[in-house]
Amino acid sequence: MPPRVFTEEEKEKLREAMLDQAIPLLEEYGLKHMSVDKITKKVGIGKSTFYNFFSSKEEYVSYALEHNRKKLLDELDRKFPPGKKMKPAEVFQMWFTSLLSNNSIYKNFSAEDERALYEADKARGKEVSLERETYIAQRLMCHMEGVKEDLNVALLSNYIKLIILAYENSYMFHDVEMEHMQTELKLRVIDILFEEDAKKELIELLSGRKK
Repeated sequence: MPPRVFTEEEKEKLREAMLDQAIPLLEEYGLKHMSVDKITKKVGIGKSTFYNFFSSKEEYVSYALEHNRKKLLDELDRKFPPGKKMKPAEVFQMWFTSLLSNNSIYKNFSAEDERALYEADKARGKEVSLERETYIAQRLMCHMEGVKEDLNVALLSNYIKLIILAYENSYMFHDVEMEHMQTELKLRVIDILFEEDAKKELIELLSGRKK
């Protein structure tokens, strides 16, 4: 039987279905143990079909993280149209409790994984770029109350990366002070991101003083 020929519409739907499975797979296996076999089994396709779309699992994850970020930004655009914004406490719940928690995908990442993804991004022309990160920050910050007008995006981005890298390499840190260190880093992110009046409630939440 000759191989099935997909229409462009079918190809796009299949590609999106593949990308949608990346986050659950990363949460379960991490990048190191997430093989192409596991990906194709999850999506219900053959390996040859996978390689028609992506050259490697690292490239697949690179595209998937970008795909997931776009979905998040589009969802924020729908949920918070012009004139309606998230309060700082809502940002806390979305950003710190979900994206940067011990249950996030980054918990199963390693320094080697990050390097592999960096190389995959580089191959796609998606190296670390302040211009690109500023665009992403602007898409996020336009939905938030109390953001500083003179926000230092590069510094904010570096602190967020420090938080993620600490989760990924927790074995390098003293367990007894790991949570305390992460709290200090998150407080610094809040300090960089928000005006004084806006950040007061968030600092209380993060410090455990407000229930």
